[in-house]
Amino acid sequence: MKNLENKILYVEDNPADRILLEGEAQKAGYPFRIVMASSLREAIELLRENVFQAVVCDCCEGDGYATDLMPLLGSCPIIIIACEGSEDTAVKALKAGAYDYLIKDAGFHYLKLLPITIVKSIEQRKQRDELENYRNRLESLVHERTTELTDMYQQLQESISNFRNIFNNTSDGFIITDYEFNFLEANNTLLNRFGITREFLTTQALINFLSPAYHAIILDRLQLVKQGLPTGDLEIEVVAPLTGRIIPYEVNNVPIMFNQKNAILTVMRDITERKSIARKLFETIIQTEEEERSRIARDLHDEIGPLMSALKIYTTSFLESDSFEKKDKLASQMGVIIRDVIESIKNISNDMSPHVLVNFGLHAALQNIVSLFSRNLTIHQESHIEHLRFYGTIESVMYRIIKELINNTIKHAHAKNIYISLNYSHPSLMCEYRDDGRGFDLQQQLNSQVKGMGFSNIISRIKSLGGDFNISTSPGNGFKINLQIKATTVQHASDK
Repeated sequence: MKNLENKILYVEDNPADRILLEGEAQKAGYPFRIVMASSLREAIELLRENVFQAVVCDCCEGDGYATDLMPLLGSCPIIIIACEGSEDTAVKALKAGAYDYLIKDAGFHYLKLLPITIVKSIEQRKQRDELENYRNRLESLVHERTTELTDMYQQLQESISNFRNIFNNTSDGFIITDYEFNFLEANNTLLNRFGITREFLTTQALINFLSPAYHAIILDRLQLVKQGLPTGDLEIEVVAPLTGRIIPYEVNNVPIMFNQKNAILTVMRDITERKSIARKLFETIIQTEEEERSRIARDLHDEIGPLMSALKIYTTSFLESDSFEKKDKLASQMGVIIRDVIESIKNISNDMSPHVLVNFGLHAALQNIVSLFSRNLTIHQESHIEHLRFYGTIESVMYRIIKELINNTIKHAHAKNIYISLNYSHPSLMCEYRDDGRGFDLQQQLNSQVKGMGFSNIISRIKSLGGDFNISTSPGNGFKINLQIKATTVQHASDK
């Protein structure tokens, strides 16, 4: 059935060719209405008075060139008809803005390809318009969310400042030592904190109460104090004298006179609670970021990047192929991928989180990922978390890490196989990911000033939840990462 809403302008100055087209259109039942123009002048008048969904025109008409119509087309696609042997002219037209071209062969096979090419060009125009609309909407949303996050950041900075002011006015630990770091005096807050006496401290080497990693730093700071130079605040780890517990402290060293001798006053502020609050704040920011990413589609590349890579492969094959049968098959495959891209964009733009992840958990989401990406290469999966659910932040971060890893493999590794394993052993959710691609120089990547966003995102997401990771890769030897994140299983209402 014809779609009368799709009106196509066909410019042809050869009466015989017009008759052939009309006959083929009637015989094949083209799914659109064709309006004929016998010259560019007539086509220009029709374009000024009508709205067309596509324009088809010979490269060269009797009164001008097809490119002369382009200023009047707006978003309307134009398809160029080129004679055999004039492909270069058609390519130039494509560079000038034409959507596609057909070769007018002696057997008039191009008339059979014409409706397919027109429909494809119309769909491409619609997709371009939709993507432009989505892009504008996303830019607006990004601007709004950026403003909101900026306000949140300012409020957070104010909170941190207020927290520091309040904390600085509480009773901190004080210890006085000589320039050789021997104990001279301490306040009751510090003594009570560790449950020790002044007499106990006089018998100890105070440097041993610092984690070994900070010994050299503290000795360097003491040299600055001797010279009367400011040292600023330093976060260190103190080993509790009686329990051996590691406690984070913020210290500041100030030169003073004590009992008529040069001494050093060290202000020690227990920052255990601040570290905990900072972690919670950071987790909250990460969670908010993940929610905002779902709402404003900032992870578009996670959803459609592999599809676009596949589309690029099919497009290249389409352009390089001389077989109409193969082109038809490739065009069909490209159409399926394009529909998938549109559906993914619509889902992301509707502010939706991955519904499989939200409703069925990480195991089901992993299977969905494998199904999606297996079009490009072979993915071997092993999961031992079938019925386990974790907090939303944990599942979301792990889900996006795996997608980012697969996306990087497809884009850069030229691998044939990917191996993914998920396991859980309280309190750690563990993932092993590897591919048989070309690998890379890890140290060079870490030292590079221009790092891939995907790799940086993976590391920051792991660290955001206090996770650990180990990467093994080198040129020609594939890529492997083992990561683990602290996670607690939760029971959803549907599981009760």
